[in-house]
Amino acid sequence: MTQPVAETSPRSRSPIRRASPLVTMLTAALPLFALAGSDRQEPDRPGETGQPGGHIPSRMRAIVYTEYGPPDVLELRDVETPVLNDHQVLIKVRAAAANPLDWHYMRGTPYFMRVTGTGFLRPKDTRLGVDLAGQVEAVGRNVTRFKPGDEVFGTGGGAFARYARASEKKLALKPANITFEQAAAVPVAALSALQGLRDKGKLQPGQKVLINGASGGVGTFAVQIARVLGADVTGVCSTRNLEMVRSLGAHQVIDYTREDFTQSGQRYDLILDCVGNQPLLPFRRALNPGGICVIIGGGGPNDGRWLGPLPRMVRALLLARFASQRFVLLLAEIRQDDLTFLGDLMQSGQVTPVIDRSFPLSQVPDAIRYLEKGHARGKVIITPGPADDASPVSAGPAGTSANALGPGLVVLGLVALVVVPVAAALALDRRFRRRNPGKRPFRWGYYFSILSVIAGLALGVLLEPGVGASIVCGVVYAVLAWFFARRHHWAWITLTILSFNPVAWIVNAIYLWKRRAEDSGVMPAV
Repeated sequence: MTQPVAETSPRSRSPIRRASPLVTMLTAALPLFALAGSDRQEPDRPGETGQPGGHIPSRMRAIVYTEYGPPDVLELRDVETPVLNDHQVLIKVRAAAANPLDWHYMRGTPYFMRVTGTGFLRPKDTRLGVDLAGQVEAVGRNVTRFKPGDEVFGTGGGAFARYARASEKKLALKPANITFEQAAAVPVAALSALQGLRDKGKLQPGQKVLINGASGGVGTFAVQIARVLGADVTGVCSTRNLEMVRSLGAHQVIDYTREDFTQSGQRYDLILDCVGNQPLLPFRRALNPGGICVIIGGGGPNDGRWLGPLPRMVRALLLARFASQRFVLLLAEIRQDDLTFLGDLMQSGQVTPVIDRSFPLSQVPDAIRYLEKGHARGKVIITPGPADDASPVSAGPAGTSANALGPGLVVLGLVALVVVPVAAALALDRRFRRRNPGKRPFRWGYYFSILSVIAGLALGVLLEPGVGASIVCGVVYAVLAWFFARRHHWAWITLTILSFNPVAWIVNAIYLWKRRAEDSGVMPAV
């Protein structure tokens, strides 16, 4: 519970306070991929309890990948059965679900994700899968909520395997009237729908909500949960899915191949965007004043390879600053009380998971390929079973050159953002000192000017206003950078503020203060 604070007028807030939401949004991209990060398979450590024994085999079949790339890098291998710590549960996986998170990890995209701990050139964690349902086989000594034999669902590390381990805080008892396949479909997708509608969207009974992508994994849950919350539900999907979405409880359905809901004249209190591949600006026309747009989807596997959802986050923030509507990004949390709530909804028949198709463990690459196409109706399920034990396993790392481009682009980006500006700044500073003997070095000023031009071009690309507008944006920053390098004080202030970087604000303020007296005379030549 946050404590109340005294309100300040917009004029009284400092520049750093005004920019803090942007800084928050820029850094929020890191937790996005931490959604399942704590559920990823951790290396076994000496001294852990719960060593498999008795009827639990010491080795098992699991999906492993040792390099980033397309689904071809996924292999079925014999690996050691996970070892538990005191707070973990060992689950015999009866079903798992594929999520976009899985192909993000598999491909190592967006590339900036690799610097957050997933591995720069190769994955640190070679196991895949988060959503699961199965039977408890063993528990750590401090686990109190579950016992061997319990049927559970939730999230765990390395779910594409015969056995997986999970924190007891991220599991709930499976309702007896649903299958393991249905239960495995729930965690990430249903939690995203629930928290997007109830927590971020503040949905109230009688309000109008539009679900964009109503036939997908999150969308099929969102339609049903919105009905439970008493909303008037409109679902957007393709022609072949209209009847299915209507059967889930949508009051109205829109065929996006024939109608653009942003042009229909209808307005909604809440839009849940489960697709993530459309411009946000038109959404304003479909929102009531004070309405909320909750962004869940992050596009397809080839969208935003560098920054992923970060551009949409920036655009959402900028739109929210100049509109009466709110644009917010959902970072779903795996909470046990929400899993239990969803279990109760399934137990009562108010929510029924929609399953498109199931694949055996040995066909996980095919499942991921199908999911990446973006046309799954509901969830794609993985069902480990005895048949997988007879499937041939891979003898070694899969050979592929599909990932060769990724690290190269990352290195190229680092060169463009660090090496080139530094080298150019040093060269310009050397020229400056030759022409202006006695003057202090200006390396930081030149470096900041060059980086600002790059940032201006990047901002134009992030906002997606078109090529012409992107060029204009870059030119504006270039002009400001030129006057900045000429030490015009107005350019210092303008460009510093437009950098949206509080660190640059502090450094440049000190720099400007130190140079003010020195530059009060004739402007030096550049």
